[in-house]
Amino acid sequence: MPYANDTRAFWDLVAQFPDNKKILVEGDSWVSHPQIWNLTGQFEDLGNGGFNILNLAQPGDTVSRVLRSGSDQFDTMERLLSSKKFGDKFDLVVLSVAGNDIVGPEILGYVDAKASNPGYGRQLLNQSYYDVLGTIRRDYEAFLKMRDKYALNKDTPVITHVYSYLTPRKLGTNIFGRPFTKGWIAVHLETKEIADTAEQEDIAAGLLDSFYDEMAKISSTQFLVADTRKTLSKGGRPDVSLWHDEMHPSSAGFKKVAKKIRDSADAAKLWPN
Repeated sequence: MPYANDTRAFWDLVAQFPDNKKILVEGDSWVSHPQIWNLTGQFEDLGNGGFNILNLAQPGDTVSRVLRSGSDQFDTMERLLSSKKFGDKFDLVVLSVAGNDIVGPEILGYVDAKASNPGYGRQLLNQSYYDVLGTIRRDYEAFLKMRDKYALNKDTPVITHVYSYLTPRKLGTNIFGRPFTKGWIAVHLETKEIADTAEQEDIAAGLLDSFYDEMAKISSTQFLVADTRKTLSKGGRPDVSLWHDEMHPSSAGFKKVAKKIRDSADAAKLWPN
């Protein structure tokens, strides 16, 4: 199986399958969830055995841990992309990160309570959220600037995405039958006196729409923001049957998202073939 979670195992794969395309993956649980065949596994399937994948992602990771200059993970990727002494020429870099920056307890600072704001749904998003989005965009831009600095990978495509519309539900991580969280959105919005399901759904959609709009401002060659917002929707609403919990698609859902990313990248001539 041409899939590794550390560099030593990855170089073994490269030696064993030297003609395979090399893909570097970093991010959060959408590319590293241990209970589901996540996006990285789906990319492996789409490669039909022709990809050597190095997946450095960890559940719970944030943009600042992964893409901010000076972080351990940023430094690791810079070593891999800068020189054949420590890395190689990659055919694709996949970044799947920012979910933990915009949901969870952090959402309490991004959404006004009903008592202090007469707005509805996404109108309750405040300036703190938009400030965070600006920081996320700048961290992505810093990563792309780093890639461009090195001749080895300056033409390597970098692909990211913006998650998918969901239905807020108090359904979180469950390990061996034991619940470890109650979710990432609904449970926190209720403390803000926002209990209506339709309003919670509009807030969740507003979070992603604003995230996409901010990421679309990035101007860089060989870079794609795949618009996966509607990929898991049916009839204009999120299709709950394609979700494992509140924030993570099921394996079938991840398969649809991976194909959407592949098709978008293929259309932009960025997918390794």
